[in-house]
Amino acid sequence: MKQFILGLLTETLNKSDGELAELLYQKSEEGEETLKEEALDTVKRLFEEKFQKIKVDSETKLKTAQDDFHKKGKKEALEKLESDIREKYELESEVEGIELVDAVVEKFKQADTKLTPDKVKLTDTYREAEKQWKKTMKDELAAKVAEIEELKAGHEKEKTWSQVSRDIRGILLNQKPVLPKNQRAAENQVNTFLESFKDYEWQLGDNGEHLAIKDGKRVEDRMGNEVSLKALVEGRIPEHFDLAVQDPKGGAGNENDQGGPGSSNGIPDKFESEEVYNKFIDAHPGEENMDIRIEARERFKANPPS
Repeated sequence: MKQFILGLLTETLNKSDGELAELLYQKSEEGEETLKEEALDTVKRLFEEKFQKIKVDSETKLKTAQDDFHKKGKKEALEKLESDIREKYELESEVEGIELVDAVVEKFKQADTKLTPDKVKLTDTYREAEKQWKKTMKDELAAKVAEIEELKAGHEKEKTWSQVSRDIRGILLNQKPVLPKNQRAAENQVNTFLESFKDYEWQLGDNGEHLAIKDGKRVEDRMGNEVSLKALVEGRIPEHFDLAVQDPKGGAGNENDQGGPGSSNGIPDKFESEEVYNKFIDAHPGEENMDIRIEARERFKANPPS
């Protein structure tokens, strides 16, 4: 189990087995190796540090992209305007900016005209060039803003998936799936299972719940109730894994199916105790038993044990 845990975390946190073992495990005086009490908090801290680094790197890239765009847009627009002015007034000079305007004015002075820089700005050629420049700037700005928004959306989606996939992994491992003894094969099988949930969109609630969305709608059971992440994952686990035989104390047995008059789907009209109710719920996991669990809960509330 130690190698399995370290194998999962080394791939995710980019740390060596040795580094993680030192952070998470401790040895007793008898030489027995066990997880430290603060191991879970340590793993959470490592994930938080990783996500913070991803956030900082993304913000830096976005800022650089914005700055590069503005510089490039201004340079190209000015070059286009200057090229149009040279062509219109037949200038061979390669001067730029205000010196180019001075060159135009000088040419008209030599031609014995009274055209001033202010009058140049009133000409159709200048006004058309200015119009085209503004349009180009507007179009390129809109395109770059769309690109930046796409980058931000991708970053947020990846951040959300990191959290959701971590919780899916936890639900899966809590069910004690039978995994290959080969560490890499086990990790590949778990990752394949995680990938099967990427066809959903995910929305994180303020209460920590994950809302699964399919085709723009939340995923619901046949009674219109929202399907929790736990139910969705547990319902799909049997399609990918065998589960380890559970301790009989887990309660999955025929004693939960009390049947009798008035019962349906094996749901008793009244549960003898809260323990019997909990055992019945544990014996009906997965999305396919969602309706049974809901009905059992309603009966338990309506007719609680004496």
